[in-house]
Amino acid sequence: MDIPTSLLISYTVFSFFLFYQQLHLKNFQGASAKLAVLLGLFAFSGTLFGISFLFYWGYRVSWLQACLLFAIALFIQGVWFSIEARLRLRAFYWVFSLAGFIFLPISGYFMWEAIP
Repeated sequence: MDIPTSLLISYTVFSFFLFYQQLHLKNFQGASAKLAVLLGLFAFSGTLFGISFLFYWGYRVSWLQACLLFAIALFIQGVWFSIEARLRLRAFYWVFSLAGFIFLPISGYFMWEAIP
């Protein structure tokens, strides 16, 4: 029951940046309505893609692997959040969110490529 390392990395990166985009959208107070719409589209489509990917991986490969992939990514995010708190980076969530416009499609592509 081996989860491919490339999938583990790409899914973790995907969920990391998706979290920050969802957080940015939730706390968005900017003057740019276009950015708010773009964040909403990315957050919605990223959530839809992430959930669909886990279900498809579970159906096609293994439900246990899909659950493990989700749990491992969640654990890694938990570790990162404690590091983020110690480094006092919480106010810079918007930087990670904006970087998500680049990293979400890239990591999503590598997730897709991992499907056998």
